[in-house]
Amino acid sequence: MIFLFLSACGSKKTVVKNYYLIELTQTHRAEIISDSVPLIDAWCEIAEIRISPAYAIRDIALRNQSHQIRYFENHEWAVRPSEAVTHMIIDYFSDSNIFKRVATRFWQVIPTYQIQTNINNLEVIQDGRTFYAHLNIELALLDIRADKVILSHSAVRKRELEKRNLNLLAETISEFMFEELSLFSNQIKDHFKDGR
Repeated sequence: MIFLFLSACGSKKTVVKNYYLIELTQTHRAEIISDSVPLIDAWCEIAEIRISPAYAIRDIALRNQSHQIRYFENHEWAVRPSEAVTHMIIDYFSDSNIFKRVATRFWQVIPTYQIQTNINNLEVIQDGRTFYAHLNIELALLDIRADKVILSHSAVRKRELEKRNLNLLAETISEFMFEELSLFSNQIKDHFKDGR
């Protein structure tokens, strides 16, 4: 009886949950070009990220049919994607020194500009045995006082993952975000460089 009990206890596998980060890496931060003086002498608010409800949770979505998604059981984002992307945008624009100040909320000052972000897709696409990272994002710079969009940028990115490994997914999504923020910030610099 004792032998059966011990063998049953020994055969159970421990289920480990894995958590993944969407973030700027040290390599990304080293690549950000920063002016010593802010390019734009104005404050910029980072608006709350609008993300499609299917991707707004910590569960990582897997699309294996055109209109069907599932979620991985033991793999999650470490924080909700909207929070992770917000931190990435703040870090990117703070490091690049494009605006005088960047934050999600200003208490005693009305900022001049606002960056708005929509994420329509943030998922793994499965095609046969192959995994792809997929990001569909829209970024816009709004002049708050004029209540008008000055610049906008959108991208649909998809890349095959070398292995069916969700750490590669997080790395690829982080890379996509960095590349799109770089393109968007270059648009902003080009637009404002004569009006310093």
